[in-house]
Amino acid sequence: MAAGMHAAALGQLGPSRSMRTAVTADVAGLDAAEPVEIALMTERRSHQAAYILQERTRSSRPLGGRAGRMLACQERSGQPAPGGESTPGGGAEDKSMVKPPASRAPLQEARAWLVRTLFQLVPFLNWVRQLSWKSVRADVIAGLTVGVMVIPQSMSYANIAGLPYKYGMYSACLPTFIYAFFGQSRQLAVGPVAMVSLLIDAGLEDQLDASNCPGWDPSSGKHQRDVCMDEYVKLAVLTAAVMGLMQIVAMALRMGFLVSFLGHPVTSGFTSGAAIIIGLSQLKHLLGVDLMKSQFIYVTIGSIVQSISHTKLMTFLLGLVSLVFLICAKKVSQRWKRLSLFGPMAPLICCAVGTLLLWLCQPLRDDFHVKFVGEIPQGIFPESVSLWNFRDIPKVLPTALSACLIGYMESIAIGKNLAAKHGYELEAGQELFALGLSNLVGAMFSCYPVTGSFSRSAVNNATGAVSQLSGLVTSVVMLCTLLWLTPVFYYLPNFVLAAIVISSVAPLVAYGEAIKLWHVKKQDFVLWVAAFVGTLFLGVLVGIALAVGLSLVIVIYESVRPQIMILWRIPGTTIYRNVKQESSGAFVPNVFIARIGSSMYFANASFIKDMLLGYVEDLEQINSTEYIVLEMSPVVSVDSTALHVLEDVVTDFRGRGIQIAFAMVGNRLERTFARAGLKTFVGERWFFPTVHDAVVGCLRHQQAKRKLLACVSKRTITALPPTDSEGLSSDASGSGAAAAADERQLDVEQGRPRMLTQSQEDMLEVEDNPVNPGNEIGVSNDLHHGCTVVFINLVEDVPMIMSDITAVFQRRLLTVCRAHIEAMGNDGFSNQNLHAASLANHVYHVQSLNSGGKLEESELRALKAELEELLDRHLGMEPATAAAPATMVAHL
Repeated sequence: MAAGMHAAALGQLGPSRSMRTAVTADVAGLDAAEPVEIALMTERRSHQAAYILQERTRSSRPLGGRAGRMLACQERSGQPAPGGESTPGGGAEDKSMVKPPASRAPLQEARAWLVRTLFQLVPFLNWVRQLSWKSVRADVIAGLTVGVMVIPQSMSYANIAGLPYKYGMYSACLPTFIYAFFGQSRQLAVGPVAMVSLLIDAGLEDQLDASNCPGWDPSSGKHQRDVCMDEYVKLAVLTAAVMGLMQIVAMALRMGFLVSFLGHPVTSGFTSGAAIIIGLSQLKHLLGVDLMKSQFIYVTIGSIVQSISHTKLMTFLLGLVSLVFLICAKKVSQRWKRLSLFGPMAPLICCAVGTLLLWLCQPLRDDFHVKFVGEIPQGIFPESVSLWNFRDIPKVLPTALSACLIGYMESIAIGKNLAAKHGYELEAGQELFALGLSNLVGAMFSCYPVTGSFSRSAVNNATGAVSQLSGLVTSVVMLCTLLWLTPVFYYLPNFVLAAIVISSVAPLVAYGEAIKLWHVKKQDFVLWVAAFVGTLFLGVLVGIALAVGLSLVIVIYESVRPQIMILWRIPGTTIYRNVKQESSGAFVPNVFIARIGSSMYFANASFIKDMLLGYVEDLEQINSTEYIVLEMSPVVSVDSTALHVLEDVVTDFRGRGIQIAFAMVGNRLERTFARAGLKTFVGERWFFPTVHDAVVGCLRHQQAKRKLLACVSKRTITALPPTDSEGLSSDASGSGAAAAADERQLDVEQGRPRMLTQSQEDMLEVEDNPVNPGNEIGVSNDLHHGCTVVFINLVEDVPMIMSDITAVFQRRLLTVCRAHIEAMGNDGFSNQNLHAASLANHVYHVQSLNSGGKLEESELRALKAELEELLDRHLGMEPATAAAPATMVAHL
């Protein structure tokens, strides 16, 4: 306890300069036996100062609401311990480090590297060796289930993309097969998905020109794809190829981290808006009418209003029944485990019933005009590399980029979630490579862009898939369907496919997430709404661009305006906490302590400087600042601009008579400071290992400075000439000089910051005098998970005071869980410091008998007041008031 609480008070400011003359030491220095006491401002004035500082923080963040609500979610910065990195060079070799293996022959090295790379790029070589009969059986069941599920889904998603049904089936076959060999996720189901299909439809619309589609008339009201479907398919396939190349290049350049810039609120808002657009686009099949297909919600709703009177009642009723059946099947499978396969099988059941219904009931086709799929070409997917037109790459590039971003984000989110559930790791780079290869190879055989599917991956996991073999089984099921079963889907109703799409995208409308964000953080709610509304009214591509832009704005905003946390000390301890985390702290007079919350670079350095200047100005009347301690543990790097700003900060504040001290500077940052010359510019003695060490060093410097100023002031009075330069009388000049000297002496006594000249600063001798806290009482609810901690520090130990303290606890119905009383002797202090031998430190962990836990805020205040009265009675303490604030004093 002694080492943790008090030993840091020794040896803070470096070795003394003993080479100075005796005269200089007498004038400028403190005696080695002269202790310095740490005093605290009164609690009321400390809270006033804390309020002023929080107001400054609140006003500096215009996007936020109240300071407390806005900053609560941002004060979680991890603080790397100083010295966590080893200093290069000059040290003994660390014997605990593993030495590299002995060099082998070049051929063996090349062979080993090739094997490692092959097994890394082709995970199939790993999981195929771990198969067992049990795992094969589980994967076959899961693969068959997903294969049955993906048949109608792939057809529906191809319709969303504006493509013929067969291209959805192609995309559900070959890319799934490729991913099984190169993907790491054992449960991820790859294939066509609703979001990417919508991006294809929105991005490739109107990308054909007269050379590609000469028969299209813009005034006809028809879509380009309806007139020139073959050319539209070429663009979709080329988009898959470009998307695949982007993903492979991103893997090579290790750019997967870019997805992290898409915040959860904006992606959730975009997904919700896109799901509504997808659902509305399928209403034409449920209503049995022709609607204008558009990515703008107001166009789609307007078309629905105009055509609602032409609704085919039979189609609407059958579609509504199908939709209700699918929703109920999903809920039943979630509620009863025995019927867990009912949900995944429901789309196929619905397709089978609908197909039989239209096949057997001819009046539905002839009289009620219920539309159906029609003929789907039978056979394997054709080669399409020869159809790539590289001159069309600029047309598909924005669409490919959007699909690449959203597709990878969706896939990696599902994959990592499933990997965490099953206890294995997923490498983001390998996933990029697997998805890119799936899209690139798929584009060679008439497939449009694919990614991981939420719904099918969930079913794959729920049905027991344990390896990528389930994906191979799914691709085989789809291949068999393409080769022999496509005639079965001739009479498949369109309303069934529409019901499948609507039931699949309905859960993606995350209105519950918006409500949650409203209660958690209003700023995130605004981002969600902006992305949601932008997607609905500005279009899908513009919506995703808006979402990405908003995410980058938030990242830049948080980066250029880093959190600056104000620290104060818990009385009776050497612990310094954030004023927003600890309610019972107090400031050290004339010392301002701040923690810089992030690394410093060109964009945020000026903001940090301005905030520090603002804080010092705000505290001028209540706690005039002479020293600023910057706690640098969250700062892991600085650039050249930040270094220049730090030099300006030190120069500016020194010009105001304020010194800057740095605490907890990490090794990496310290090396940067040393190389840039900042450490020499500031001075070695202003760098400290801990915040308390820095405070102690500042107090020693302050005491020595005041002693020097008092000495210089007296010498100035003695050395004044009898008359001034204008011939005034010696009496008048003497009275004026005396008044000036009295004013300077008053500045010193009242703690006003007085500026030393450089020569005076050089002659200032600061010894390693012991610095001890005064008579203090501190209470905290934040330092222990189950108890309130009470700290009592005594300058002079009082015999039997513990019994009186225990009596206070008993009257307050408190139980003492743990107590530690430590009489601080000469160990750790100078042998000449006889006064420090009577120091005592009491630490009590207490609980309330009423609540069985920590004390309430009112109980804390009452306990502290009674303990202060007790100390006042024993020690004759005079409580500090607003008129007579606590000041820094020294034991002489």
